[in-house]
Amino acid sequence: MTPTLPAAAPAGPGPFTARLAAFVRGSFPLPLSLVFAAVWAFGATGLFAAADGRVRDWRPGWGTAVAAVTVLVELLLIRAVDDLRDLPYDRRHNPSRPLARGAVLPRDLAALAGAGAVVLLLLNAGNLPAQLLIAVQIVYTAVLVGAELLLGWPQGDAVVTGVLLSSPVQILLNLYLYAVFLHDAGLDTGAVLRSAGHALPALAVILAAATHHELARKIVREPRPHERTYVLVYGLRATVVLALVFAAVSAAVSLAVLRPWSGGAAGWGWLALLPLVLAALAARTFTRTGAARWPVAAVAGYLPAVFFCHLLIGLGGTA
Repeated sequence: MTPTLPAAAPAGPGPFTARLAAFVRGSFPLPLSLVFAAVWAFGATGLFAAADGRVRDWRPGWGTAVAAVTVLVELLLIRAVDDLRDLPYDRRHNPSRPLARGAVLPRDLAALAGAGAVVLLLLNAGNLPAQLLIAVQIVYTAVLVGAELLLGWPQGDAVVTGVLLSSPVQILLNLYLYAVFLHDAGLDTGAVLRSAGHALPALAVILAAATHHELARKIVREPRPHERTYVLVYGLRATVVLALVFAAVSAAVSLAVLRPWSGGAAGWGWLALLPLVLAALAARTFTRTGAARWPVAAVAGYLPAVFFCHLLIGLGGTA
């Protein structure tokens, strides 16, 4: 069995630009996405600065601003790719989404992905290591999507396999931000991988936080049949525990790297505990109220809180 690209729904209204606008409105809320892209780029770079130890008086530069635009475009393209991959599922379970209801066509999103890839490479033309990391990410994503659409692997219900296969995309994006940090700080940008030892703890902070977010946003008390949730894989209690463990790991690694108990400007590192408090409060609300889903505000706010706290840590801890 060799599934092809999902069949197109009836033509969406209006010209190409109108269909893309409908996609952005329905699948990629621009104000929230702008804020998230900015706090991700600036916060991750602040974390790299605070954890690296070779930089003093770090402040975001133009490269960080370009990185924020890059992250925004990346998030848009990831959303487009995910909507293409999820089309059969969304037609059954989320028929109001733009692609599922025919407001935008699969070929529109494929064109958006191709044009976006070119924009990403042009945006970062002045930083070769960053550009190469983006190119690798683009190729990897194309292979991943091709395997799913053409070979039917992994199956959509295999949520654990899917997230494991998608995790290199996020790793590469954060390594891209590390390359931007090296460039802005005047360090050797050609040594992104050779000096990755400086970045590994910070990457662990981000990836553990992202894993908490991935688990929490799919926590439901009573899953529907074939719903894509880790509760069907691990059970409700174990999924909640895992989500809290990854939030705790993210905070613990950050504290271990920043050592805020040592005093001075490093005291800013205690801010890394705030997102963990948010996750713990969300777990308390979910368990005590018998809510159907993990609190939406906590799902939406946790990762921005992680990045914003580390932006403050980077600004204060390197002063």
